[in-house]
Amino acid sequence: MLHTGRLGAQFYAGRVFNLTGSEIIFLLLAGLVVLGPERLPGVIRTVGRVYGEVRKMAQGIENEIKDTFADPVSDLKKTAQDIRAGFGEIDTEPSPPMRPERSATPEELAAREAQQSEDQQ
Repeated sequence: MLHTGRLGAQFYAGRVFNLTGSEIIFLLLAGLVVLGPERLPGVIRTVGRVYGEVRKMAQGIENEIKDTFADPVSDLKKTAQDIRAGFGEIDTEPSPPMRPERSATPEELAAREAQQSEDQQ
C-alpha cells in the first residue's frame, strides 16, 4: 500500500512496524546525530530502496505460493461444500444394525451357537 498523503492518514511504516509519529521523529533525530546531516539522506534512500526490493520479493513469493496452492485449496473447498450439503439430505434406506448379535432373537442366537459347535467338531 502506498501512502496517500491525506492528513490523518496513518504512515505505512506505522502500520508495518507499529511505530507512532513521535517514535519515527525520534529515530530520524537519532540517525541525524549518529550519521550526520551529510550521510543521513543517502542512508535513508538506501534503506528505502532495500526495503522496497524486499517487499517486492516477499510479494512475489506470496503470489507464487498462492498460485501453487490455488487448485488444491479450491478442491478442498469444493469437497467441504459437498460434504456440508450432504448432511442436510435424509437417508430413506434403513441402516444395518451395528451389532447384529444384539438384534437377533433368542432362537436365532441358539441356532448360531449350535451351528458354531457343530462346525468346531
